[in-house]
Amino acid sequence: MEERHDDHRCMHLGFKIAKLVLKAAGVAAAFCLVKEVHKVHKAIERSKR
Repeated sequence: MEERHDDHRCMHLGFKIAKLVLKAAGVAAAFCLVKEVHKVHKAIERSKR
């Protein structure tokens, strides 16, 4: 029974780590998106001058 409990604990830890990695990837993707939108905005401003 002890071994089964340890497996469950390891699996739970793995899911927590995966959830954290997915959140970090989402933040990185949002940052890159904002950076690209900023580049496009600057290019539009330069083309209007």
